[in-house]
Amino acid sequence: MILAIAGGTGSGKTTVARSLSKMYADSREYKVLTVSMDSYYKNIHEEAFDNYDHPEAFDMGLLHSDLEGFQNHSSMPLRRYSYQTKERDVTGEVKQVDLLILEGLYPFFDPKVRAMCDWKIYLDIEEKIRLKRRVTRDIEERGITVEENMTMIHGFVKKMHQRYVSLQKQHADRVYHTHEKVENLTIAY
Repeated sequence: MILAIAGGTGSGKTTVARSLSKMYADSREYKVLTVSMDSYYKNIHEEAFDNYDHPEAFDMGLLHSDLEGFQNHSSMPLRRYSYQTKERDVTGEVKQVDLLILEGLYPFFDPKVRAMCDWKIYLDIEEKIRLKRRVTRDIEERGITVEENMTMIHGFVKKMHQRYVSLQKQHADRVYHTHEKVENLTIAY
């Protein structure tokens, strides 16, 4: 089974995915794999692309291929993208997973990938809250300054959300609107 979580930058996708992963692993004893779409950013040498919020920044063909492997019960490579080197690499592989949780900006964007998702959740969080979370995360985890973030937010992040990310709501099985802490949202599951 593939459960997909979409939403704008800073909406809490990773937090919800981690909470769901723990819940399914603890209560149902599922073997759960959480996959971030960040792991499918194109390598810098594949295409010079600085807009990480654009759908074309992702290698959807590779994601589709990996998900097919998962659905066919073969091994699935574990991928990781480095924001420092702007390169994607394979860090291992996994077999025999009961539930794959795919989280990111665009899990419902590509029709082939969307069709593979058994359950689709969209997190619709107020823009001001999302962007504040993004800046905090990027400073702490990615070494991106406030100034760099503001340039990206005003340059393309807001535009990409309106043009592409938010349109995925129409494909979601469930849309969550909340201004609470994301940790509280997972109680509903």
